[in-house]
Order: sequence, then C-alpha cells, then structure tokens
Amino acid sequence: MSHRWQYSDKHFVDDVEQVHREKEGSQVINNINVVDLSVSYAVTKRINLTLAVPFQFATRSQTIRDTRRVPGTGANDPFLNPSPFPDAEGRVNGAVFDRFETSAGGLSDIKLLATSWLFDPETHKNQNVSVGLGVLFPTGEKDHKGVFEQFNTNSLGFIAATKQNLDSSIQPGSGAWGILFDVSAFKEIFKNFNLFAAGTYVATPERDAGVISGSLTAANPTIWSVNDSYLARAGFGYAFLPKYGLTFTLSGRLEGAPVHDLIGSSEGRRRPGYAVSIEPGIVFTKNRWFASFSTPVALYRNRPQSEVETTGGDAAFADFMTLFSGGRSF
Repeated sequence: MSHRWQYSDKHFVDDVEQVHREKEGSQVINNINVVDLSVSYAVTKRINLTLAVPFQFATRSQTIRDTRRVPGTGANDPFLNPSPFPDAEGRVNGAVFDRFETSAGGLSDIKLLATSWLFDPETHKNQNVSVGLGVLFPTGEKDHKGVFEQFNTNSLGFIAATKQNLDSSIQPGSGAWGILFDVSAFKEIFKNFNLFAAGTYVATPERDAGVISGSLTAANPTIWSVNDSYLARAGFGYAFLPKYGLTFTLSGRLEGAPVHDLIGSSEGRRRPGYAVSIEPGIVFTKNRWFASFSTPVALYRNRPQSEVETTGGDAAFADFMTLFSGGRSF
C-alpha cells in the first residue's frame, strides 16, 4: 500500500511565481490524496509482474470574482470593484468575491507492469538494471461533474450556479489507455552505500477522451487533452542502522507533464509543467516487512505554454508532498 498527498496552491506562469494570487486570495487550491494498493509476483528470479489499483480523493477550491465593469464602458474598461493586487505585468482583475469547492473520489486508472532484470540477480547482487513495459487501463471516472459558481447579478443575488465537468486535475481517471515505460538501476559503491536511478514515462496515444472543459452546452466546446506524464529520480541510500533495517535516502526528483506527447496529438486544453525537487527519505526493511517515507520539496517549478495556447497559461504547484509506502513479501 502506498499513499501520496499534495496540496497545490502556488501559481506559476513559465517559472515565474504569481505571488499576487496568494495576496488577493485568488489561488486555486488542489488537495489530493492517492491510495495505491498493489501486488507483485516474481514469475522468475528476473521477471516480475505488478498490478497497481489506485484510488484518488481530491478537492479543488476556486474563487469567484466580481466581473462588473464601470457603467457605460466596454468589456475592456475598468472593473467596478478592482482587485488591489495587479499581476506581474500590471494587469488588474476583478476583486475576489467568494470561494466554492468541487470534489471527486474513487477508483483511478489501474496499471499492469512487467519488469525484468537485465543481469542475473544471483551473480549481480551489487549492481543491476531493470527495464519494464506496461499498460494503463482507463478504469477511473473521467467526467465527474460538480456545481460551479460564478459572479452574476440577477434577481436571485450575486451567484449563478452551473453543472460542469470537474477540472481534469482532480478527475479520478484520464479516460484513455496508456503505455508504461519503466527503468531503474542501482550500484553498491561500498558496504551499506548505494547509488540508484529510476524513471517512468506514461505515453497516451489518444488526443483526448471527449471531456468538455467549461460549459457543457457551448456551441464549440473546449475539450481536455489527454497528456503524457513522467517521473525521474536519482540519488543515494545509506544504511545508517543496518541492524534495525534503517536506510537514509536522498535524491533529486523530476516530475511533470510534457508540452508534446511521445505518441499522437498534443492538441486540446492541457496544463504542461514540471517540478524539480529534492527528496529526503527513510526506508525500513526487516523480516520481510518494508516501509518508506519521503518528502519531496520543490526547488524549481515551470508551467510552459501548451501547443494550442497563444499566451502563457498558469498552473498551481505544491511546495512539497508526502509519500508513504509499506508492505510485506512472502
């Protein structure tokens, strides 16, 4: 079993943090928990099969702005109630009026991965390389809907509510098949000290899964893109208390979604971006039991422009996340 928690509330356009969003309280806040249940079977000493069944539970807090303009002026004229915090380019938006929250949870996309050691583990106990290939199944819900609130002066007050598909960042599933590529390696430098590296890439050949972003009744709706994703880690592990099965790890971590997919179209609405983090952690192994805990802390974040965007978009990143896993071998 593994658990991942992240709280994303820091906005970036390219690698520039949009500090005004936090000052005016307009930041989007994603609170995401993922619980992953998995089982691995060693078919031979070199070949392993792993089935992972994830469950995601997420909330997304968004703001409502006062969109009224000065009476008698056009759509590009001053706001009646402007925000006191302009963005990095000096542009002013309407003041934040209120907040609302959407949420989704349930089964996410199941993964099946086959890996193989390139060298015989019996004769390469101090160093080896593993390569893997797998399938991502579109088992998670891709179009969970919720109530979105917008500023609107009418006979009922200042809020208008509409039902829409939730933001893709908190949907349990992607709605598309994926191909998993996996590689990892380790080498013991001296007793109780190992170097390691690992990488995973999920390729999604489909352009989209037909999920509409925004109004469900729009004449020409915007469709969410289905994007690839990747994760790479490299670092070292030192068994500082081998008698108790305790190892300290420290690694660099690169995680994100690319602008262009490895296979297929990259069009549609998407939020490419990546984060570079430093990841300290603790690993415990004893009597067939194992557990690990780590906290990647972001050092650099970047949200580049997507293929269909004409100007840079933004995305919310986490300052850090927590990762826990535990299990038993038989």
